[in-house]
Amino acid sequence: MSEQTSPGITFMLQYTEANSGYVDYTNRSEAVSINNELALTKDQKTFEDITEEQLVSIQETVPEQKLNFKEYIDYMNRSYATEKQNEDVTAIFNQESNYLQRGKISELKQNLEEAYKNNSLLWQGVISFDNSFLESQGLYDKATGQVDQQAIKNVIRDAMPKMIEKEGLSESAFWWGNIHLNTDNIHVHIGLSEIKSDREKIFYAPRGRMEYKGNFSQKSIQKFKSEIYNGLINEETRSIILRQEQILSNIKTDLLNNVLDHSQTITSAEKNFLEQAFNHLPNHRVSYKSNAKDFAVSKFFINRYIDSYLMNEGKAEFDNYLSETVTFLKTYDAAYSGIKGQKFDKLRYVNGQAIRSEESSQGYDLDKLLNKRINELRERLGNKILSKFKEEGPHFQSIQLKKNLDQFSFKNQEKILSQCPDASVIKDASGWQKLGFKVSKDIKPILISKPVYESYDKYGNGIGEVSYTLKPFYDISQVYNDIANKQLNLKDLSILSTNELRQLVDAAKKKENPNQKERQELGTYRFALKLRGIEDERAMLLVTSQLLNSVQPIDSDKAFLTVKKEEVTERLKLTELQLKPNYQLTQVELNEKKELSDKYVNCVQYPIKKSDDISVQKPINQLLKEMKSLESLKDETILTYVKGFEVSKSNYIEELRNQITIFKLKNTIYHNNHLIEQSSNNQSGELLKQQNAIHFKELKELYKKLNPPDKESQNQIAQSVSKQLSQNRQQKQILQTEKVPFKPSNDFMKGLSSVLRGAGRSNKKALEERIRSDERAEREERGLGL
Repeated sequence: MSEQTSPGITFMLQYTEANSGYVDYTNRSEAVSINNELALTKDQKTFEDITEEQLVSIQETVPEQKLNFKEYIDYMNRSYATEKQNEDVTAIFNQESNYLQRGKISELKQNLEEAYKNNSLLWQGVISFDNSFLESQGLYDKATGQVDQQAIKNVIRDAMPKMIEKEGLSESAFWWGNIHLNTDNIHVHIGLSEIKSDREKIFYAPRGRMEYKGNFSQKSIQKFKSEIYNGLINEETRSIILRQEQILSNIKTDLLNNVLDHSQTITSAEKNFLEQAFNHLPNHRVSYKSNAKDFAVSKFFINRYIDSYLMNEGKAEFDNYLSETVTFLKTYDAAYSGIKGQKFDKLRYVNGQAIRSEESSQGYDLDKLLNKRINELRERLGNKILSKFKEEGPHFQSIQLKKNLDQFSFKNQEKILSQCPDASVIKDASGWQKLGFKVSKDIKPILISKPVYESYDKYGNGIGEVSYTLKPFYDISQVYNDIANKQLNLKDLSILSTNELRQLVDAAKKKENPNQKERQELGTYRFALKLRGIEDERAMLLVTSQLLNSVQPIDSDKAFLTVKKEEVTERLKLTELQLKPNYQLTQVELNEKKELSDKYVNCVQYPIKKSDDISVQKPINQLLKEMKSLESLKDETILTYVKGFEVSKSNYIEELRNQITIFKLKNTIYHNNHLIEQSSNNQSGELLKQQNAIHFKELKELYKKLNPPDKESQNQIAQSVSKQLSQNRQQKQILQTEKVPFKPSNDFMKGLSSVLRGAGRSNKKALEERIRSDERAEREERGLGL
C-alpha cells in the first residue's frame, strides 16, 4: 500500500451571489440588507486535486463557506486567527497594506455593498499549506510555531493581480486576505470582488436570467498555485529548479538547431516526408497547431519527419530531454497534490440546495504533464520546419537510384548505351515525374522499342498480334528536381504503420475540392492501407494456423477443428492472391480469388448494394457450416485459439448468429431499395423507407455487439502480431538504405537515421510483388524486356 502524501499547497475557490428575491438595497439598512437578505442561492466550488480526507478537514476549518459578504470579512478578521490586533490595525492584508487599518475595513465593506448592489460576485478562496512544506523552505518553525507571514503575504500580493488579469476582471476588482494559524494546517483566506463587473454573462436556466460567469479556469488556478509555490521556495530549491530549467532549455535548443543542420545527410524516406509536407502546404499561412482541413496532409508528413528525428538522429538529445523533464517535474510533485485516484465528495449548491457527486483526485499526473511538454517540443520543431518552408522548399542533391539497365531487353540495352554511353537509370517522363523529377528542356530522348498489342484486357495483358514502336525514355542525367508534382508510390508508403496510413487517408479526405493529383494520391493512400490490412490479416492467420495445428483434438472436437483449419488455409490463399497484381494471376487463380472473396467477407463492411440473394448466401452458408461443426465441440479452449481471447461456446455461437442476421438484414434492405426505385406509389415507398430505418437501427445494435469497445484490447493474438510487425518495421531497412546529401547552398533540413519498414517474413515476398503493381509501368517493363 502506498504511503498517503499530502499536497504542499491546495487551493479551494467558491463564488456566491444573492438570490433573485433580494429587496432593493436602498430600501433597507446596512444591517438588514447585508446580514438578513443576502442569501446564497448559487455556490460553486472548484476543488483542485483534493482527496476526500483533505476536503473534510478543510471544510471543518472553513465555516465561512456559508457566510454572506459582510460576515465573511468579519470572520476573516477574528482575533484568534492570526497576529495580534489592536484598536488601530487589523490582521487583514491587501494589495497596499500588510495590516489594514480599521478605518479601511469600513471602506472595504462599502465596496462590497456597492459590488453587491451591482450584482457582482464574491469569490472566497482558501490557500492551505502543508506545514512540512513551509518548514522545508524555512518559513515555519515547528518548535516555536512561528510563521514568516510577511513572506506569505508578499507572494500572494504578487500572485493576485496576475490571476485577476488572467480572468479578465475589471479595474474595480479588489481583494483582501488573512492568514489563519488556528488549525493543523496554516492557511490563508482570500476575498475577491468587483465594484462593477466586466465578466462575461451566461444564461442560468434554473433562474431564467443572465448571470456573471463565476468559475475560474483551471489554468488560472494552476498558474496561481505555481506563483505561490515559486514565490515561497528557498534559494537552494530555486537554484535546483533554475539549473534544471537551463539544462532543458539547452537540450531544446540543440534539438531545434539540429533539425535544420545542413551538414547532415537525410534518408530517402525523410526526404519524402519533407517534400510531401511542403507540396501539400495550403496557400494561407499556418502554424503547427492549426487544424485547418487543407493543412492536414502536410501536418501528417511533418509529424512523420519529427517522429523519425526524435527516434534516430535526435534520439540521444531527446532521451536526455525526457530524463531531465521527469526530474524537473518531480520537484513539483509533493508541492501540488497528494495521491492520484483518491475519492472525494464534490459539493455545489444550486438554488440553495447542496448537490454532491463523487470525484477522483487527479493527483500529480506526471505522465500527462510529460506528454504535454513533449507536445510543446514537437510544436516548436514543427513551427521551425514551417518557418524554413516559408523561405524555400526542400531541395536535395540528386538521389542515388539503383541502376536499372538490366531490367530492359538485351537489344534495348544496346540501343540505350549507343545513344547515351553513361546511362545508369532510365525511365519515361511520367516515371520521372512520380519521383519528383522533370525532363530538362531541349533534351534529346533515348528511343527504345516498345511492344504494342491490338488490344488489352482489363488487367493490362496484351491481346492479339504485336508490333513495335519507339518510345522516348530519359536518363537521370537528363532530368532535374521538380518536387511539386511528386507522388509517393506504394513502396514509399510501405514504411508507414496501419494506424499511420489510416491517419493519412483521413487527412487527405478532409481536403475540399481536391485537384486531380490529390484525388490520385488519396486513391494510392487507400490502396496502401488496403494492402497493409491484408498483410496484417495474413500475419494473424499464420499465427492462428500454427495454434490450431498444435491442438490434439478428441473425436468430438475434430469437426470444428477441421472446418476452422480449412477456413484458415483458404483465407491464407486469398491473402496470397490479393497481394499479387491481377495481371500476374492466371485465369484459374482469378476465379479462385473471386470465389474465396465472395465466401469470406466481413458482414459489417459488406455493402448493401451487393447484398443480393446469391451473394449473401455464400458467406451465410459458411457461417452455418461452422455452427453445425460446433454442436459436438467439448474443449472450449480451441475457441480461444480462434478468437485470441477466452470465449464461451454459447457466446461464440451467438456471434455467428449475429453475423448471419446482419447479412439477412442487408439483403432485406437491398430488396426494399429496389422496390422503392420501381414503386410509383409514394405511400408504399415511404412505408418501405420506414422499414429500412428500423433495419438500419437493428444493424447498428448488432455492430456494437460484434465490436465492443474492449474487443481489440482483449485479442491477445492481434496484440502479439501488431507488436511483432512493429518490431519488424524497426529492424528492417529495406527501403531506407541510401542516404542523400543535402545541397549545401540551401542550408536546409537535417537528416536522421533510417525509418524502418515493416513486413512479416512470411509475406514479405508477396508484399514486395504487390508493391510493384503500378500496372501501366509494369506493362511497359514487361514489354521492353522482350
